[in-house]
Amino acid sequence: MYVTGHAYPEIMREKLDDEFETRKVLYRNHGDGRFEDISLKSGPGILLRRSSRGAAFGDIFNTGQIDLVVNNMNASPTLLRNVAPSPNHWLLVRLIGRKSNRSAVGSRVVLLAGPLRQVQEVLSGCSFCSQNDLRLHFGLGKAEKVDQLEVRWISGTVEKYQDLPANRLVTILEGKGIESVQELSALP
Repeated sequence: MYVTGHAYPEIMREKLDDEFETRKVLYRNHGDGRFEDISLKSGPGILLRRSSRGAAFGDIFNTGQIDLVVNNMNASPTLLRNVAPSPNHWLLVRLIGRKSNRSAVGSRVVLLAGPLRQVQEVLSGCSFCSQNDLRLHFGLGKAEKVDQLEVRWISGTVEKYQDLPANRLVTILEGKGIESVQELSALP
């Protein structure tokens, strides 16, 4: 997804091709290197025209779904809550550093689930004046468990965990291991 819009509201007074407020653009990853623009069939929140400057992604409502907050110029933020039903599984990973920084920024997680291999890093900052959820969200597709989760802490320590259940929030404390495995609330 990306958000955009002109920087100067004065553009609305002029008869130019540019527009101050534009809609958001959302792509679906087909998993084979191709992406499809699905903006026009993704609901009114995506089509809402604003001049936007930042977007932050995360599981705001602890449902296993990725939600989105968009920072808009001269307007309130837009909250896009993901309520689309999905038959797919997921895993949310929260890292807490002890030797590394507490937020584990810079640490890398490699997940193996059946034929899936995914790599994510804990990042600070993401988009203009925005911060993504520091927890890492992995889509597992039809896999009902994670075969292996490898954490490469920024300190250099490497930890591996086997056979984790899907649809859970796993909290890992550096050097101590898995602190908790929690089920999250279902969509209301």
